[in-house]
Amino acid sequence: MSKKKIKKEIEMYVKCLKCGEEIKGDTNKKMIPCKCGTIEVDGCEFYIRIIGNKQDYKMIPRKLKNSTN
Repeated sequence: MSKKKIKKEIEMYVKCLKCGEEIKGDTNKKMIPCKCGTIEVDGCEFYIRIIGNKQDYKMIPRKLKNSTN
């Protein structure tokens, strides 16, 4: 059985609306807090978990630089 590599075209970032820090969604399964401690992000290539109030953060998709689309 062969494994197929899925090409990622976007990366997700989570922006704290209080301090403005942007944290990459793929944190290699480590809980990363923003500078002010309002939110924390934990994620990998398959999921993103965000600790904090929904009104305190914004999800930001970014196209990868090497993407051809």
